[in-house]
Amino acid sequence: MNAPHLPDLRTETGQLLRLAAPVIVSQFSLNALALISTAVIGRLGEAQLAAVAYGNATYYLGFIVLIGVMLAVSPRVAAAHGAGDPPAVARALQAGLLLALLLAATFLPLAFLAAHLIARFAPSGIQGDLAGDYLRLYALGMPATLAFSALRGALEGTGQPRPVTAVALGAVALAGLLSPALSYGWGPLPALGLRGAALATVAASWSSALVLLWAARTRLPADRVPRAALLGELRALARLGWPIGLTLGAEGGLFTVTSLLMARFGPQALAAHNVALQVITAVFMVPLGLATATGIRVAQHAGAGQLRLARRAGLLGMALATLVMLLVSLSYVFAPRWVIGVFVDVRDPANAALVGGAAALLLIATLFQAFDGVQVTANAALRGLQDTRWPLLISLMAYWVLGLGSGVLLAFGLDLGPRGLWFGLTAGLCFAGLTLLARFLRRTRAAQTPQPTR
Repeated sequence: MNAPHLPDLRTETGQLLRLAAPVIVSQFSLNALALISTAVIGRLGEAQLAAVAYGNATYYLGFIVLIGVMLAVSPRVAAAHGAGDPPAVARALQAGLLLALLLAATFLPLAFLAAHLIARFAPSGIQGDLAGDYLRLYALGMPATLAFSALRGALEGTGQPRPVTAVALGAVALAGLLSPALSYGWGPLPALGLRGAALATVAASWSSALVLLWAARTRLPADRVPRAALLGELRALARLGWPIGLTLGAEGGLFTVTSLLMARFGPQALAAHNVALQVITAVFMVPLGLATATGIRVAQHAGAGQLRLARRAGLLGMALATLVMLLVSLSYVFAPRWVIGVFVDVRDPANAALVGGAAALLLIATLFQAFDGVQVTANAALRGLQDTRWPLLISLMAYWVLGLGSGVLLAFGLDLGPRGLWFGLTAGLCFAGLTLLARFLRRTRAAQTPQPTR
């Protein structure tokens, strides 16, 4: 390829942002389902918010691992689409939907068992019956969530992200109406409390999956796939997806265990942790969207034999993600009550301790937000180079050894309490960001394009 045809930095930035924009909107929309639920529940009371935080901690670990496995659909579809092979696109999509069904069938019994155990053995101060009841209902949305992920991967893999964005926005609108209506009992509807919030999210999840399925049928090939070929594609998706799922699960598991440990400090500390966690999760949707686009650009350049451009695209994505996280962190320092006010009534004197606790945790978050942006984009960039096993090992070391170990030591050994657990999060995310960046720089320093690992 001649130099004049190579994109300059400005062009690369524009292509990256155009690719990332609809993905970011979709991510925000999907995450808004959880944000709406938290905001509605936050006005039901501190006890309800703490119960949901405890139940969600269990759900989230399974969710993040399974969604990670489903991320394998997009690259498989994209490869088939780029090769001009519609039957392979249909095969990848149908195998993705089958994978979603199998994963959901595995997850649901475990979620119901976890709900039963939570109801019986919740720590003092947590209303286990509320937490278990909420988890049982909320888990019913998982099959739809996984099917939506498969359909989304197929549409985005064929260069059609707009239907995903439109459907995701519609799901937010539906949840925004149903959640308060069912929780507070608007009009003739009964006030269902936590159950209403859970049912609203489940309804939005199933509606979005069904609408996106209808959209996919009109936009994607629907060739009949022989059973042997379907099973072969299913195995290929599983092989590609399991390291991604475990990598995301390593990070998500740290936050889950942190939430469970936070319950030892009482419902008020857990509620404050949940609010702060929802804030940083919402912000994380921007670097997550940038990471998706970065991984695609890195893969395109690497596939074309342009390792230098792959390196530049990866570093550009990391720089943009870091900039976003640094700018958002300013709000944690200068306007924490405004941010927290999205989820709880900061003017209510009864919430004063909760607001103060959440503000203190957000201040700690300013220490790791930039590194969180680096680690998610570096992880995606490495996936673009077909490097998934080293990131998995790095994540296990960063989150489960350094992050959790230092958090437990600081919180319980040195009596720093909730702040100690968040300092542990900081240590894990900083180590992951720096180590994954070093791995990417090493891989792109090679003289030739890396070959896919098998």
